[in-house]
Amino acid sequence: TMKRDLLFIKDFRPIHGYDGEIRNLAEDDLSEISVKEGVYIIASPQTKFVYPKGVSKIIYIGKANSIRRRLKEHQTNLRNAISDQYDEWWYFDRYNYMKYHGAKVYYYLCKGNQESKNLESQMISSFYDKFGAMPVGNGARSFQCETKEDEQ
Repeated sequence: TMKRDLLFIKDFRPIHGYDGEIRNLAEDDLSEISVKEGVYIIASPQTKFVYPKGVSKIIYIGKANSIRRRLKEHQTNLRNAISDQYDEWWYFDRYNYMKYHGAKVYYYLCKGNQESKNLESQMISSFYDKFGAMPVGNGARSFQCETKEDEQ
């Protein structure tokens, strides 16, 4: 089950788990999703990716000042990748994973004075500790530094 794939974050998150779930990012209506800041995990519903220290369905871990806005951006990019609207191979690396393996999303809203960047760093660090690598869709840039563009 997917909850097993989320166990890497159990040490610093309430036992209630995630605050919301999107079953199919390419097709689902996101209008009811929270506009609060938080962190989201994009996973394949069916494919397990091979990492140095195990396998996981996780494709990408990201943060957002508005979960709804950021997921809508990912949805647009995924739909563009599916329809091959753009011929920019470098732009759609993570979206090609989503295109070919599906995209299910779990999101966590920030609680109290928790900041999304800190929560994202904790999640990525825990993922790395458990699996020995970054999620396939992340790459080092999103974990190492933050630019104005990343804050959207």
